[in-house]
Amino acid sequence: RRSRANLVQSGEDRNNMGWGRRLASLGAVGAGAGGVVWALDARVIEDAPLPEGYPVRQVQQHHRTVVHPTWTPPSRAEQMAALKTEHFDVLVVGGGATGSGVALDCATRGLKVALVERDDFASGTSSRSTKLIHGGIRYLAQAFQSKIPPESLTDVFKHLRFNKEYLDIVSDDLHERAFMIQSAPFMTRPVPMMIPLYRWWELPLMRVTGLLYDLIAGRRRTVPPSSYIPAAEALYQFPSLKPVDSKGDSLKGCLVVYDGQQNDTRMNIAIALTAAQNGATVANHCAVETLTALGTPGDSDYSITGATVRDCVTGDAVNVKATVVINACGVFSDKLRTMADPASQSIMVPGPGTHLILPDYASPAAMGLVWFTRDGRVLYLLPWEGSTIAGTTDGPGELTFEPRATDDDVTFILSEVNRVLRDKLDRSAVRAAWCGLRPLVRDPNADPTDTKKLSRHHVVDVVDGGLITIAGGKWTTYRKMAEDAVDKAIEIRPELEKRVTGDCVTSTMKLIGADRGGLVCHRNFDRVAINLREVYGMDKDVAHHLVHNYGTRALQLAEMAIAEPSERFRSQDSSGTFFWRRLSPQYPQLEAEVVFAVRHEYAETLVDVIARRTRLGFLDVKATLQITPKVLDLMQAELGWSDEKRASEEADARKFLDTMYLPVANADTEKDVPLEDRLLY
Repeated sequence: RRSRANLVQSGEDRNNMGWGRRLASLGAVGAGAGGVVWALDARVIEDAPLPEGYPVRQVQQHHRTVVHPTWTPPSRAEQMAALKTEHFDVLVVGGGATGSGVALDCATRGLKVALVERDDFASGTSSRSTKLIHGGIRYLAQAFQSKIPPESLTDVFKHLRFNKEYLDIVSDDLHERAFMIQSAPFMTRPVPMMIPLYRWWELPLMRVTGLLYDLIAGRRRTVPPSSYIPAAEALYQFPSLKPVDSKGDSLKGCLVVYDGQQNDTRMNIAIALTAAQNGATVANHCAVETLTALGTPGDSDYSITGATVRDCVTGDAVNVKATVVINACGVFSDKLRTMADPASQSIMVPGPGTHLILPDYASPAAMGLVWFTRDGRVLYLLPWEGSTIAGTTDGPGELTFEPRATDDDVTFILSEVNRVLRDKLDRSAVRAAWCGLRPLVRDPNADPTDTKKLSRHHVVDVVDGGLITIAGGKWTTYRKMAEDAVDKAIEIRPELEKRVTGDCVTSTMKLIGADRGGLVCHRNFDRVAINLREVYGMDKDVAHHLVHNYGTRALQLAEMAIAEPSERFRSQDSSGTFFWRRLSPQYPQLEAEVVFAVRHEYAETLVDVIARRTRLGFLDVKATLQITPKVLDLMQAELGWSDEKRASEEADARKFLDTMYLPVANADTEKDVPLEDRLLY
């Protein structure tokens, strides 16, 4: 190659965060019709003093500067060894948003904490949300109206009320919305949503609603204020919106409200990795088999002292010792509560919610839609990850590790979408259909025979033996839930007070990838995207995808990839042009992301990668089936799987994908039909 590079690397980060600096430039040695050949090789030639104690990588090429983080998480083997040998202040069971948040809160207060998760981080409800960071526009409406939606102005006055509880929920949730948006600015973004208004009396009513929503958020709004737009502007911004509703009323205008949007599993992984970066021991694929204790339930000295967990990767059993155990198992929390106290009453109520993934043309790229359904629920139609997400439903259901969308739910969502869109969508437009179980919780202080009394807030519950359960709430409030759980742990175990080095700081901290030190891009993440394009030769959509999901770590991923033989992650055409290989030509996810997930994000199974690292399993079942052999090749080479292990992983992935698509029309005749033959697109 024509370009040469000098590389200098040494030193330690003064904050032990492992940030690295790479000064690089590009060397174009050839050009083709579709790209450029980039010379990105480098060699270590010397050690040199470093500014301010930060590790610096310096590559001299063409006057371009690229700075990237270098921290890598402890290996899984190191994490498992810590579980075996150390005594922890806190053991967290459950690696969803709340459990990972508890681990982060403990670690940043100076407590020694371990987190174990039966499956993968965000493998349950935390991966199946509407992807919103919101205060709850429905709760705001319910604070003043007992009937939603009102059918007339008379209805508005007839059902007028004031419910402070709902207003408090909106206020608390909007406060947490501000934190979430600021904690991972590379991933979160304001998403505008139009509420279509077809009757004149709705205009002042909804305008006041929007202003009140902004007022409650106050200075920490972190998103643009709501606004009213006339019908012509609404149809320009959302061309597929119906100009006339089913009752013959013409569109009068729209209220545009803003909330935040995220990629929920990527956010969950960022929380878990940030906890690990701050000293937490985190281990996915570790299932709790029993809780360990001193004494027996009912005795005055009965105390939970840890758990016996099974490493699902190796099969080894590990006895984890802890001063207190926090149960963050979501909808499955009752199982752990019963282990601690067989006499405890069940408090969890599973609430299934279904979402459909539709093509990108179902919504504009920069505008969503939200409306009240005919039965008073709220439905969203939102752009997300290059597709459109539609949902959600709300109803009773059963507790299961494999929730599925029901035929009724699919029909309901499509009928509601077709009620507001000009062009009808049928089942052939559905790319994926999945269901999550909301962890609804009964108020433990209510009459246990009143099964309908559900808490609208999250609940911190303590059963005999000192097992703490944190349950309820929603994605937006995970941080506050974690804070309350840790506060309770310190309250019931006073010896932890001596171990705490400070107050809760999670309300102001940023997560991994957020350029916390300002060294990588001065928190201007467009610079990261530009470097990915101009230095590493990535396509525009790929660069933006990587920045949106990894933040500054996108540069770390690129560095990892170019350190491999060039043919592993890139292809070269006849003109000598290199192209980064995508997993699917339809989507921006790269093959290099698979290896990065294994090396730097604790991905252990095929489902971990397709569902929770790349999200393709949630976006497009057909495309995911097509890329499965490619992902298996990469993971088998990286993890040293045998052919038998590979076959097992493929079978598990197909079983998972079967739950991510439309339900079979006839279970008796179609149960043995391969998933590929059931696809309607």
